[in-house]
Amino acid sequence: MAPPSKYNKDYHDDWAWSLASKGATDEEIAKAMRISVRTFHRWKKEYPSFLESLSNGKDMADAKVEKMLYKRALGYDVEETERIVDVNPDGSVKPVRVKTTKKHIAPDTMAQMYWLNNRRRGEWGQRQEPVPAAEDANNVVFYLPDNGRNDGDGNGSDGS
Repeated sequence: MAPPSKYNKDYHDDWAWSLASKGATDEEIAKAMRISVRTFHRWKKEYPSFLESLSNGKDMADAKVEKMLYKRALGYDVEETERIVDVNPDGSVKPVRVKTTKKHIAPDTMAQMYWLNNRRRGEWGQRQEPVPAAEDANNVVFYLPDNGRNDGDGNGSDGS
């Protein structure tokens, strides 16, 4: 007979949510809980509240990343505050000055490409599907469609 489960709904559901919301993987959560990955996956199947807590935590972490990717793709403004302490020659300290600087973080083209490749796959996708070009009795020859991105040299490069 197998030993009784260590699962505690009130404890493990909240813990799973907390770790997942911080970006932990299933393996990392299982390790933190000191259970095997196999037990972790069994708990996901056996305890719906555990799976729901885990999913909600992962959804929250994913939403945070999506938001930051979106900001990074468009660029954003940030305000940096620096506290400056001046010391007189005699060792006494002058009152603290606060220096605030506004900076613009420029849009990131890689974030833009990633976003568009995933959200506008038909228009911006980079994956090319092979298309049958000709057939003979022994093999099939494939070619990749041009899609207007070829410089005409036949090797698929864009000339850059």
